[in-house]
Amino acid sequence: MAEAYVIKMPQLSDTMTEGVVVSWEKQPGDRINRGDVVATVETDKAIMDVEVFREGYLSGPLAAVDSVVAVGDAMAYLVDEPGQVVSETMSAAPRADKPAAGHVTAGVATPAQPVIQALDTAAAPAPRPANKQASPLARKLAAAMHVNLNNLHGSGPAGVITALDVQRAQPIQRPTEISPLPAAHELPDIQVPGHGRPMTAIERAVSRSMTASLTIPSFRVTMHIQPEALIRAAKAQKVSVTVAIAKAAAEALKLHPLVNAAYQPVDKIVERANQDIGIAVTAEGGGLVVPVLRNVGEHSIEELHQSWNAMVDRARKRRLAPEEYANPTFTVSNMGMYGVSQFDAIVTPGTAAILAIAAAGPQGMPITITADHRVVNGAEAAAFLADLKRIMEQPDSWMGKPGPVIPEGDYDYQVAVIGGGPGGEDCARDLAEHGIKVVMINNAPLPGGECLWRGCIPSKAWRAAADRIRDRHHDALLGIGNTDQPQLDWARLENHRRQVLQTRGEMALKTDTGMKIKVLEGFASFTGAHGLKIAGKDAGEISFGAAVIATGAPAFVPPIPGAAEGLASGGVLTSDTVWNLPTPPRRLCVIGAGAIGMEMAQIFHDFGAEVTVLEAQDRPLAEVEAEIATTLVKILAKEPRLRVQTQARVQGIDGKPGDMQVRYLDAQGQEQGVACDLVLMATGKRPKTQGLNLDAAGVKLGERDAIAADAACRTSVPHIFAVGDVIGGLMLAHTAGQQGRVAAENLLGHAAKYDESKDSGVIFTRPQAAFVGLSMEQAKAKGLDCAEVKVPMSIDAKAMMTGETDGLIKLVADKASHRIVGVHFLADHADTLIGEAVMMVSAGLTLEQVGQAIHPHPTQTELFGEMARRLLSRLRRSAAKQTA
Repeated sequence: MAEAYVIKMPQLSDTMTEGVVVSWEKQPGDRINRGDVVATVETDKAIMDVEVFREGYLSGPLAAVDSVVAVGDAMAYLVDEPGQVVSETMSAAPRADKPAAGHVTAGVATPAQPVIQALDTAAAPAPRPANKQASPLARKLAAAMHVNLNNLHGSGPAGVITALDVQRAQPIQRPTEISPLPAAHELPDIQVPGHGRPMTAIERAVSRSMTASLTIPSFRVTMHIQPEALIRAAKAQKVSVTVAIAKAAAEALKLHPLVNAAYQPVDKIVERANQDIGIAVTAEGGGLVVPVLRNVGEHSIEELHQSWNAMVDRARKRRLAPEEYANPTFTVSNMGMYGVSQFDAIVTPGTAAILAIAAAGPQGMPITITADHRVVNGAEAAAFLADLKRIMEQPDSWMGKPGPVIPEGDYDYQVAVIGGGPGGEDCARDLAEHGIKVVMINNAPLPGGECLWRGCIPSKAWRAAADRIRDRHHDALLGIGNTDQPQLDWARLENHRRQVLQTRGEMALKTDTGMKIKVLEGFASFTGAHGLKIAGKDAGEISFGAAVIATGAPAFVPPIPGAAEGLASGGVLTSDTVWNLPTPPRRLCVIGAGAIGMEMAQIFHDFGAEVTVLEAQDRPLAEVEAEIATTLVKILAKEPRLRVQTQARVQGIDGKPGDMQVRYLDAQGQEQGVACDLVLMATGKRPKTQGLNLDAAGVKLGERDAIAADAACRTSVPHIFAVGDVIGGLMLAHTAGQQGRVAAENLLGHAAKYDESKDSGVIFTRPQAAFVGLSMEQAKAKGLDCAEVKVPMSIDAKAMMTGETDGLIKLVADKASHRIVGVHFLADHADTLIGEAVMMVSAGLTLEQVGQAIHPHPTQTELFGEMARRLLSRLRRSAAKQTA
C-alpha cells in the first residue's frame, strides 16, 4: 500500500504535552488541501485548530473525540487515493512513530525510542515532576521502572522529559521502599469519597498553577478608590472600563517597575520594560482565560480598546492564539461586575503581582494587590496602589480631557461656525441637533463650499458624461452596434450640471434653516477670542462662546514664470476657475498629477481633447498606494490622446488663450515644450487664512499656512476648533465632514478624535483609484507587522462580462490580530466597492469575519471574501511553520 502521512498532535504552546480531541472538522474520505483545518483540540490554554499542510484524503484510524493524545502522537492519517481510506476510530491513541497496520510513515525521521517489554498500559503513570514537563509515555515508563522524574533532565523540546530519558535513568532497586520526592507545588493527597470525573485541560492547568502559587511568599494591600471619573471618561471616549483600568495600571507600573518584574529561580529577578497586562475573562463552560494586552503603556486607549474587542469574544470561546495569552507581566481580575464586595487574587509564577477589583461600596471601590514578597516589598506595593488610585481618579491627565464645554456667557451665539462647506455644515447641524444655538457664516448665497460649487459635484457631472462616452466603446463586446460615435452636447451638459448644483445648494440651505441654524452671508474675521466682524451682505459684529473655522483652501498656483499672467488672461485655469468654459479645449496641458489633475486630464481626453500631464514626482497620485498608481500609469499609456510625463520640472508658461506654450525639463534635464489651447494648474490647494485675523483670537498656524489643530480638531485656543482643508492633511470633502462632527462631539463634551489611518478616498479616473486605511508602507511606519494579498480584476467574472478587467484590489491585515487595516483599489467600480472596505477598516473587522461573510454571486464583493480567506490561510501556514 502507498505510504501514508501521519497527522500528529501539534505542540501549540510551550507548556503543552498533550491535547484533547474536541472535534473533527473533516471526515474520513474528505479531500484535504494545504492549510485546511481538520480538527480542533483542547490544550492547557485554549481550544485551537489543527491545520494540515499537505494534500490527500483524510484516513483513519482517527483519534476519538474526547480522547487524550500526547504531543507528537498520531491523530489521523493522509492517504493519496480514496480507495486507501480507513474509517476506523482508535481505541487508544497510537504513537505517531507506530502507524496503524497497513500504513507506513512517509519520510518522517523519528528519534530512537526505548523498547519497552510488557509495559502495563493500564497502570497509573508516575506523578508529574515539579516545575518540569514529561511526556505521557515517560510517566508510564517511570512508574513501571520506579524512576523519580524529579531527578531527571529532559532532552525533548523545551526540556520535556521523554521515555528515552527515563530508560537511561538509574532506577530504584527496591520498589517497596520507593518514596519519591514530593513536587514543590504539591500537597499531601486527601482521600475524598465518591467517583471523581477527570479534570478538563484548563481545569488541570488552573489547578497546577494555583497549587504552584502556594510556594510564593505573598502579601496583600488594599485601598479604596472613587471610580466615577474613570467610568465617565471611559464612557465619553467609548472604551470599556476594563481597558481603562488596564491602561491606568500600565501608567502606574511605569512608576513602579518592580511590580512589573518577576522572580526567576534561583535568586534572580527579571525586569520588564513592556507592560503586558493579562485580564481575566470567564470562558464559556466555566474556567478563566487570561488574554493579554501587549505593551499597554505605549498604545493609545483607542488602540487598546480595538485590540481588546478583537480578543475578548474569542477568549470566551477559548479560541486564542498562544501569543495572545502567554506570559503576562501583570494581571487584573475584576469581579466588581458580579457585585463582589471584597476579594483578593492569587499571584502565580511568572508575575510579581496581581490586581483584584471588587464592587464599589460606601468607601469607594476596593482594589487589592497581591504581591510576591521576593520581588516587591510592602512599601513598594502601597506606593504603587497610591499612584494607581491617583491615576484612576484623575483620568484627564492620561486619557485626555473631553472637549471643553462651550464657555458660558452673555454671547449672541453659543457656537459660531465660519464656512458653509461639508466641514462647517456637518458641525453646525450636529450642534443644532443637540439644541445648541449656532450661527454659520458663509461667503456665498448658498452653502456647499468648494465640494458643491467647484469640486466634487461639478467634476463628477462631467465624469458621468465622459463615462457614457467611454462606455460606448464597450458596447460592441456585448453585441450592441451603432453606438460607438457618441456626440457631446456641451451646452446641455453644462445646463444639467448647473441645475444639479443649484438644486443641491437650495436643499442644503433649507435643511440648515429648518434646523434653526442662523445662516449669514459674508466674510468673517476675529475681533478677539469671542468676537467676529462680518463683511458683506450680512455685515455686522457678533459674539460667540466657541468657534469652528471651516474656511477651506483655494487652488495653489506655484511661482512658475508666466503663471500669474496666464491666470489674468484666462490661458491658465485652476480647479476654481475651470467651470466657465464656453467649449471643451481641443488641446490641454495639465500641470500636476494629483487627484484633480488626473481626473480632469481623462475627462477632457474623453471629451475629445489631446492632453499632456506634467508631474514633477516620479509617479502620479502620491496619495494612493504605489502599485495602484504605477499600474494606472500603464493603463493610461494605452489612451490614444493622453500622455503622462513624470519627473517634469516646469520652467515657464507663455502665450494667450488658444495658443499656449509650456516649457519643462524632462528626467534627463532636456528642455521640452507642450503646445496647447489652455493650461490647467492642478498643483494642489493651500489655505489662505490672512483675512481671518487669527492673531486677534490667539490661534496659531502650522505648516504651509494651515491652522494647527490636534486630532480632536482643537486649535491652540481651547474653545476654537478648525476642520477641513484649512488644517491641511487629506483635503477631501468627507474628511472635512468627519472633522466637523469630531469638533461638534468635543464641544458637546464627548471626547472624539479624527483618525487619518481609517480615512478613505476615490480618484475618479477610469479605472478608479481608491484607498481605505493604510498601505503596507504606512503600516510599517506605524510599527505594525502586516501582510497583504491582491487579486487582479481580470479574474473576476463580472469584470469579464463588462470588459472592465483592468486593475487590481489589495487588502492589508495585521499578522497578529488579523485585523484589516487597509484596502486599495484600481477598478472601474471602486466607488461602490469601497463602501464595504470602509466598514472593514472602520470597524476593525478581522480576516475571519470577512472571510466567513456570505457575499452574493456574481458580484465583485466576492473578491473581499476570497482575499480574506487566502491571506488568512497564508498567515496560518506561516504561524504553523514558526511553531513547528
